[in-house]
Amino acid sequence: MSAPVYKEKCYPELVELYEELKAHRQDIHAHPELGFNTERTVRRLVDFLQRHGITKIDTSTVKGCVFALIEGKDKGATIALRADIDALPMDDKTDNAWKSTHPGKAHTCGHDGHQTWILGAAAYLAAHNDFKGRVLCIFQAAEELGLGAKAVVEAGILKQYDVKEIYAAHDEPFLDKGCFGFKIGHLQAAADIVQVTLKGVGTHGGRPHKGVDPIPAITELYTAYQTIVSRKIDPLESAVVSICSIYAGNPASYNIVPGEAGLCGTIRTFKPSIRDFIETNLQRLAEGIATAHGLECQFKYTRQISSLNNDKVCTEAGIEQAIALVGEANVVKDMTPFMSSEDFSAYQEQIPGSVLRVGIRDKNHTIPIHNPYFDFNDEVLPLTSTLFVNIVKSRLEALTK
Repeated sequence: MSAPVYKEKCYPELVELYEELKAHRQDIHAHPELGFNTERTVRRLVDFLQRHGITKIDTSTVKGCVFALIEGKDKGATIALRADIDALPMDDKTDNAWKSTHPGKAHTCGHDGHQTWILGAAAYLAAHNDFKGRVLCIFQAAEELGLGAKAVVEAGILKQYDVKEIYAAHDEPFLDKGCFGFKIGHLQAAADIVQVTLKGVGTHGGRPHKGVDPIPAITELYTAYQTIVSRKIDPLESAVVSICSIYAGNPASYNIVPGEAGLCGTIRTFKPSIRDFIETNLQRLAEGIATAHGLECQFKYTRQISSLNNDKVCTEAGIEQAIALVGEANVVKDMTPFMSSEDFSAYQEQIPGSVLRVGIRDKNHTIPIHNPYFDFNDEVLPLTSTLFVNIVKSRLEALTK
């Protein structure tokens, strides 16, 4: 039987709620849903919220999302708590009793846990609404697509509820359970996509001079792209250019020079100036090499997600409450940034906000996220819910003064 970590530090009501929280998390894990198509997850969230007296619930403004409002004893500011709720398009290869029942879909990033610790905080805040202000719980779909937070912002939710600050957390398999991690400033990178197609003229492999072969150009372009970070970016800055796919021709056609070749990849950066510089150089190299080889170039650069940039005041408030809860030895105040991305940045472009990391590592939980053998650690649920309650109450008090 599992038990909450540091249960003596958690609110007793959240410890008592542990089995219900765990049951919700494992049920969601067994029934993962992708993108905005989270109908069953939404129903389960609404059921839980209503059982705990939360009735101001919106499930219609943004497809696949739930917005639940908890009002305090008096008027004041509004703070949002956000949880991502969608799964990944991959298999669950664990042997857990609650493993995914849907092949090709799995909660291998921990979003089943993220929504559950916000549910715990919501239940406690609804039962103990002795605070001034309001708490908006945002259960957001399509984080893995990089589209969910943008949809919430564009729907006007932050303005509708006049949200002043927003908080979230992500599970971290490289931190011990009972530990929390923070970072003021850039914690996760911007994620962009580059796609290049070079068009020539196909011909017989024995008569290459009768066509315009795009393969030498696409290989030259691949090599040139490797010099952007290594030779054009300050070595003290962080950036990644990863070309993850190259295509040309048909493997079954050994004697046909193709008329088209292409590549695509991901770009990861923190600073906007570096982001701009890399996009400019990717396009310049693609068009220049295409011209040199007599090819037509189609270049597309998509800015998918901005860098996660944690607000100083919000993050310091989280650090203060975490230290008060679990002690300074269990709090990492300045985490090393990640090159993974998080669409929470769309909220931060509108209002101050912060994402903290929740350690889940123990002898049974050592697998990294986005791995088919990953599973969330339920034992951190009451502790994380407790931390969110404390952050919310402290910030509402500060904002209401």
